[in-house]
Amino acid sequence: MIEQIATVTKAQQDGVWLSTRPVTTCQSCHASDDCGTGIIAKTMTPRRSTFFLPTSEALLPGQQVRIGTTEQRIVVAAFSLYLMPLLLMIVSLLLVSWWWPAVNELLLIALAGASLWLGFWLARQLAPRQERDAVVLLEILPELSVQNLPA
Repeated sequence: MIEQIATVTKAQQDGVWLSTRPVTTCQSCHASDDCGTGIIAKTMTPRRSTFFLPTSEALLPGQQVRIGTTEQRIVVAAFSLYLMPLLLMIVSLLLVSWWWPAVNELLLIALAGASLWLGFWLARQLAPRQERDAVVLLEILPELSVQNLPA
């Protein structure tokens, strides 16, 4: 299970809107300010990710929760986004080259682009089905309060 801390930004009757900040490995390194990879990671990493989580829990904005997803969901999402378009492109090019050996290279390049686009479009169509129940609420974190005690 891959876990992360999220903050409730808005509560509704059927669920909550959560906001998460991506954690990169460069944030834990002491040389990240001087390292080129660390600078690129800070520049390219999205600042916040917001999504809706259906839940029956009564949560208030500002509360923090621990959410999680399985490794299997990550692998399936990576397959559909990266490998499916590439495989579709390779298979379509092999089939056209096999059926029509004297095909123009410009047509093959256009076919490669079209089949890649089709693969990404299919991945986008499959994404809503995969996102259902992808993230689960694991724990509502306790609120820590700071009290000023007399000295």
